[in-house]
Amino acid sequence: MSIDFVRDFQRVLRLKDIEVWDVHVADKDYRIAIVDEHRPSTDLDFPWLKDGLGEDKRNNHITIHLFFLEDMDEAEKRTLYHIAEQFTGHLALAHCNVTVLFEKVKDYRAALDEVLRSKGHPNYDEFKLDKFFYFSQD
Repeated sequence: MSIDFVRDFQRVLRLKDIEVWDVHVADKDYRIAIVDEHRPSTDLDFPWLKDGLGEDKRNNHITIHLFFLEDMDEAEKRTLYHIAEQFTGHLALAHCNVTVLFEKVKDYRAALDEVLRSKGHPNYDEFKLDKFFYFSQD
């Protein structure tokens, strides 16, 4: 599978604590929302770990929401997981936990709006055009 960054990736939004990308892979579209939580990791960030993180909690937590509309097979999930890893590979991972959450949604805009509101931002449609004149929309 060949992925062309210029053709297959489009940044939707960049804020100080959220970055959003639309990604096209293998004839399917996905949305990736990367959220810098600006807080230490907690056991709640890893609900699939029966005993929690124990002492492996780090100073900061990044949540990557990988939104998809159609069911995905394991190969697709693996590919998208690796793409998500590339977005956070520059972090000081010794001090930061990262979780990737695969979330099937009905509408990318509604899913994005929920993430934005969770961090105190307005819905996507409420960002004024002049915010997009700059590299970051803060």
